[in-house]
Amino acid sequence: MKNIDSFEIFLYVFPIIEIILLTFFFKPYLQYKKFKLAVSDATLPILLLGIHFLSVRLLTYSLLPHFLLAAFFVGLLLTLYFDFSKRNLTTAKLFSIFLKAAFVLGFLTYYGIVVARIFQILHG
Repeated sequence: MKNIDSFEIFLYVFPIIEIILLTFFFKPYLQYKKFKLAVSDATLPILLLGIHFLSVRLLTYSLLPHFLLAAFFVGLLLTLYFDFSKRNLTTAKLFSIFLKAAFVLGFLTYYGIVVARIFQILHG
């Protein structure tokens, strides 16, 4: 059985802690005049860093480029969907939908890597 350090445990729980803290305590600070961020927008960079760090510990190479390719492919599909559906959609709204889809994809990827890493530590 491999040893696990405190930094890795911190990486496992930090996105959840950040979402809780931003939702309950810091949500008013995510907006400035007309510029407004969602909690998912503020959490996405942490998920990207976590995907890189944990995938390097799991596989010895980073899955971040693969994740970014998948996220941009989802963005392309969203753009094509809204283009062919003939809906009146602004660029800001499309970008907002893309960031929310990237957050969901990132969250699932992040915790998939966490589960795989825990399995790797327990079973050697």
